Amino acid sequence: MSRTVGILLAGGLSSRFGSPKAFAEIDGRLFYEQVYEALAAACDQVVIVARPELIARFPAGLDVIADLSELAGKGPLAGICSAMEERPADCYLVLPCDMPFVGPKETQALVQLSLQADVTAVQTAGEKIPLFSVWHGNWSRELKKFIDLGNLSVFAFLETIHTEWAASSLIHEDPAVFQNINTCIK
Repeated sequence: MSRTVGILLAGGLSSRFGSPKAFAEIDGRLFYEQVYEALAAACDQVVIVARPELIARFPAGLDVIADLSELAGKGPLAGICSAMEERPADCYLVLPCDMPFVGPKETQALVQLSLQADVTAVQTAGEKIPLFSVWHGNWSRELKKFIDLGNLSVFAFLETIHTEWAASSLIHEDPAVFQNINTCIK
């Protein structure tokens, strides 16, 4: 039986946003709560990867970790690698905290579409979304090597392995669901 871990990326600096995105609100709920719910619907376990100074802000009982010390501050690949290293699994569903419109139906649909590649990520008509993705296998060793060479680009790593891009329309008809929120919502 395959074990799937959800990786909620909540460790970014949020410099364009102005405050930690994980704790921003939309429709009366915190971003991380909505993303956590979406991941929990499709995963056996969810781990939140956050900056050390944010860990205490999450409720007790949630599985929250920081990047491995040697990877701290090195972006989303470091968060994915840290989660894979700390929470071994057969499969990982990755979703950043700044995509709060992705819900349980979308995460379950992506998992269903992700059977043929090392990584299956989402692509709308206008852009590729590498951080809403399913990773088959534990890639922590390869990720560490990649990052150690100074490579921090998710796209560049995905080019080194078998990556397929799932059309967003197969997951949800409205491409706005896949919007990454980088500016503060007023």
